[in-house]
Amino acid sequence: MAQVRRRSAARVTAAGVAALVAVAALPGGSATATTATTRPAQHVIMFDFDGFDPRFLDGRYAGLAAMPNLRALVADGVHGVAEGSYSSYSNSSRATTATGAYPATHRNTGYYLNQETDRTVSQERYIEPGVETIAQSLRRQGRTAAYLQWYVVQNHGATYGDPEALYVQPGGNCESRADQAVKLLRGEPVDSGGTLVDPARIPDLITVYCDDVDGVLHEGGFSAPELPATLARLDAQIGRVREAARAAGILDRTTFLVTADHGVREWTVPLLPEVVRRLNGTGLTVQVLPSSGATPDPTSEIVVVAAPRTADITLRGRADTPENARRIARIVEGIPGIAAVRDAGDLRRLKASDKLGDLVVEPVEPYHLSTLTDGAPRGSHGALAEAEVPMVLSGAGIRRGVPLRNVGLVDVAPTISALLGVRPPSTAQGRVMRGALERS
Repeated sequence: MAQVRRRSAARVTAAGVAALVAVAALPGGSATATTATTRPAQHVIMFDFDGFDPRFLDGRYAGLAAMPNLRALVADGVHGVAEGSYSSYSNSSRATTATGAYPATHRNTGYYLNQETDRTVSQERYIEPGVETIAQSLRRQGRTAAYLQWYVVQNHGATYGDPEALYVQPGGNCESRADQAVKLLRGEPVDSGGTLVDPARIPDLITVYCDDVDGVLHEGGFSAPELPATLARLDAQIGRVREAARAAGILDRTTFLVTADHGVREWTVPLLPEVVRRLNGTGLTVQVLPSSGATPDPTSEIVVVAAPRTADITLRGRADTPENARRIARIVEGIPGIAAVRDAGDLRRLKASDKLGDLVVEPVEPYHLSTLTDGAPRGSHGALAEAEVPMVLSGAGIRRGVPLRNVGLVDVAPTISALLGVRPPSTAQGRVMRGALERS
């Protein structure tokens, strides 16, 4: 039988003391003292729905599923379209959510050529040493949390079997992750990597990660026949967890936050062959590489890491000059179907990771830069157009009916921290979503 691990009473007491002296960050980096009696929420439950495009709530795809539970949160709270991060790949975007820092700081990067290892990378779990996640921050300040398949903080503040910063990976679909949240709210043990962890009390923060919608969109785009039912299933999990919070007697002291890592755009028309043809016209040696684990030929001068919604271009050898970067950007920008070619200056302004190549190319929907040419409708992300996500906050400490503007994923960790009455992660660059919070 699996070992049962429990929280220590001393740790719970420390958490209570910490709440009395915690401070919440204000815009501009200033801080103000708060106490347990003025803390807006006792618990925060966050749903992070991979690939949940904001247009499922407002816009072109809003009629695909009714989603009554999510819309009830919207009606009782605040919502809007938030800024994601660039490039809009899952791990990099989720690292921004977890740290409150931009990719230029946490340096988690997607779909690029790692020039230190000379190998292509699709997605990674990297977070720059010294950049603090919300899991590390909450634990340091004596608060408890459970991260249900929210993989970004695994071994970055949360681990299997740790009752204070619990990582649980049940696999399966959104229902299996919601099952674990319901158990935690009922005070029942949960399986954490083979260790049964028996919570002494409900965690201060519970994050629920679901990737059901993202998988459907990648395979079939917005016309996938199973998409409406998938959206309805995700919505039902919000209702299940909310009802469990009600049964636990904490609903009026709980804030619900629903967001995503990126939006999605459809693609059917291949554009990579024309990009390669134009690049070959430069007289430089061009090589297109798959996005994971490939090594370029030593003679390659233009290395292209191809993905549907971005192509990362690294210049090497004689190609690696500012003049060639400008020339190649002009050539690619002239191709019909190209939305943008982002150079080093653009990437700095977007606060993107410095591990990206010299240029990043983005196509217009429905063009794509993958090597597939079958014309089947699919969905993907990575470009700036997909760096928009829904942001919904509702419940304890949240205003009602106020439009949420000028917020981003970088603001999630500071806002959760403020709701719980603690400092944000020490390296956070985002700000508290003051427009969402009730004024005390």
